Amino acid sequence: MNRILRFSVLCCAAFLFFTAGLNAQEGFLRVTSVPEGVSVEIAGKSVGKTPLLTVVAPGEHKLKATLSGYEAVTEDIKVVENEVTVVQLTMQKQVQAQRGIFHRVFSGSGNLTVITDWQNVAIYLDGYKLKETPPVTIKDISAGLHTVILVSGDYADSSRVMIQKGKTFVFKKNFEEDKKKLASVSQKTETAVSAAKAAELEKKRQALPAKIVMRLADSSLAETQQQQESSVSLWGEGDLVELAFQYRKSGETAWNLKDLNSKNKREDSLALEKGTYDIQFTATHYKEPKGVLNIFLGAKKEKVREYRESLKHEFKPDIQYTYVITYDGKTDFSYELKEEKLNTPVE
Repeated sequence: MNRILRFSVLCCAAFLFFTAGLNAQEGFLRVTSVPEGVSVEIAGKSVGKTPLLTVVAPGEHKLKATLSGYEAVTEDIKVVENEVTVVQLTMQKQVQAQRGIFHRVFSGSGNLTVITDWQNVAIYLDGYKLKETPPVTIKDISAGLHTVILVSGDYADSSRVMIQKGKTFVFKKNFEEDKKKLASVSQKTETAVSAAKAAELEKKRQALPAKIVMRLADSSLAETQQQQESSVSLWGEGDLVELAFQYRKSGETAWNLKDLNSKNKREDSLALEKGTYDIQFTATHYKEPKGVLNIFLGAKKEKVREYRESLKHEFKPDIQYTYVITYDGKTDFSYELKEEKLNTPVE
């Protein structure tokens, strides 16, 4: 069965983006080997067999790799937080030199010819690395099933071949085809990663609050107030508009209050999490005593007109809702609701 190392690494990268982001205080270890199926231990604890991807605490560790019939391998590795550390192992068989594959001639042996479309390809036969590179014919191989691994840069191919007595098995490998397949897989992986990032950004955007703005827009009344404030009198009265803006999320019982008055503050804002809210606001026009004598006599303000609105509204994230309450100071109140998308940057 064909296995491509770069394909595995890219799939690992996609896996990391899909698992809701990297966890703090964790690193990742990717171990591959020739041949596969090697048992791996970290700090004396088994973490699985190659090829494998596992989570390891950041820091320096002792890695031990074992496989029956092969020399054990021990390496010191360093795992970095939120990064993938890649370890590639080549296992050596436990045999005496005089029994090496290059010196054995068995009865019932055959040959193996290896042909590839790339140059400088390394050949591993049953775990042994050959000195020759394709195209090459390896002679006097014992009849039976053998493992052939071809390695070129980051690309690798593992296959099982059957050598028959007195015959030559021709093994052909087209790396360019694998490269094209890998490029296609890489493109799909990048697309998936981009989609995952977009989904994460949208998730963050959905968590943004809505902005609620309350505004008194009584221009003619404001002009009257300015005229009154610019003159000094012993007796008289002025106009004042007060706004009480109450809100509560559906299902809640307690009301929250924001208030304004045309004399001190004509606009205010607040942030609310997304959801459906009950809204009540009351705008009241008062005649307010002015002048030294009124103040001395303790005159109180008198209500002239009151305007109420009760409504239910769904507030969406990252949108500004502006309630504009208008009063001309003579006839009546009115209100207008304006919506504007904020496009707050998220990372």
